[in-house]
Amino acid sequence: MATSKEYGKFLEAAALFGTGIAAGFTFYITKIEIPSRKNDTGAYNLAHYQHVFPPSAAFMKPFGQVLSTLIGGVVYATRKPLWCIPFACIGALGPFTAYFIADTNKTLMGMKTLELRTPDQDEKAKELVTKWGKLHNIRTCMSLVGFAAAVVASLDLVP
Repeated sequence: MATSKEYGKFLEAAALFGTGIAAGFTFYITKIEIPSRKNDTGAYNLAHYQHVFPPSAAFMKPFGQVLSTLIGGVVYATRKPLWCIPFACIGALGPFTAYFIADTNKTLMGMKTLELRTPDQDEKAKELVTKWGKLHNIRTCMSLVGFAAAVVASLDLVP
């Protein structure tokens, strides 16, 4: 029968893997997706956002919920206080999105690219996608901090 310490190590490995996926996912969007669209039109930015957002959200929302629960299990099983940092960072992604990004998501998903007929309408769409990107960068920072703390905690670098 596995000991509590052995279960803790298994949970740590799974949580470390999960926080790495979350950090990598958000980092890719911040460093590749957002900058690559900087010089594109608002209509293109909007169409791309509307194409990418639904599957991204469908993956990340339940993934984040499961990962938060898993990290909570790591905190409980290992009693390592450093795991509270990834728990807080990853656990806060959902509420942060709900409170600060959801309205922008809703507005962007409700816009129609074919209705962007004037330069002002096109610019508004581009500004909203840019705003979304800036807010997303905060999630990237949260994910990276959570992952870094998970690495340090997993490797027992801090007593």
